Amino acid sequence: MRLRFKYEVLMPLLAHLPQSIAYRLVSFYARLFLSFYHGERGAIIAQMQTVFPDKQHDELVRAADYFFCMIDRDGLDTWFFRTCKTKQQINNLVHMKDFHYVAEARQAGRHVIISSGHFGRFWMAGVAMKSQGVSVGTITRDGGDTNEQGLPEAEYQYRLKKLAWLQQYFGGPFLVEGDSARPIFRALKENVMALFIDVPYEGDKNGCINLPFLGGMARFPLGPARVAKKNNALIVPFYVFESRSGLCAQFYQPVEVKHLTVEEIMSQLVSLLEKQILAFPEQWWLWQALPMMRQ
Repeated sequence: MRLRFKYEVLMPLLAHLPQSIAYRLVSFYARLFLSFYHGERGAIIAQMQTVFPDKQHDELVRAADYFFCMIDRDGLDTWFFRTCKTKQQINNLVHMKDFHYVAEARQAGRHVIISSGHFGRFWMAGVAMKSQGVSVGTITRDGGDTNEQGLPEAEYQYRLKKLAWLQQYFGGPFLVEGDSARPIFRALKENVMALFIDVPYEGDKNGCINLPFLGGMARFPLGPARVAKKNNALIVPFYVFESRSGLCAQFYQPVEVKHLTVEEIMSQLVSLLEKQILAFPEQWWLWQALPMMRQ
């Protein structure tokens, strides 16, 4: 009932308010219901403690609480980006820094993959890119015909709705992970493709690599690197950061893959992800999956 109220009533209503007020209210709502995430908060704090043993417990609690508020701000993005009709409205919502890495590569006819971790309000980079005339596609684990992850029904329906709206706005294909790779190769001819550093899953056809990560070793799927190698695509890492001044989509120095192995490519991408997590641990989505990555 609470999830249905949030996704079917609260967020559509908040989207009619000025952005600054709406995001404050949804953050306040998230704090009111932090007790519903008691088990998840505990798991996140426990994993943070393994990476930051010198941090005080209260500091880790604040980071975990920030994370849950960020998740609801990310949810509200789903409604707000659809109301932005002009480039200026998008710029007011998310600022892009060093986007020229992507724009210049596309103008030169290069295939481009943008790569990030599940970090911050990452979807908003694609919204900002589309406002600059660059269509974006991606690969997602959601969006299949069945609720394979066992999500609460309201959450599952919300994610389907969000992906449908994002695809409509981004302009590129949203492919489901595990399907044929051929559509990815076709999509790169017309679109920038966003591929994310994710947790390994059973039966991954692309294989995995073990890399140093957050004080230990962790497994990462090689899919993004292999797609880039097969298409000689330029990889442009990006991260979307939250701050009091709004969102900033930061693009980084491109990775030329021609003379690198897939292992070397993933090592560079994972190293950059680790740097962001160490600086902003409250904005990484996958703390609860860290034990799975370390198996």
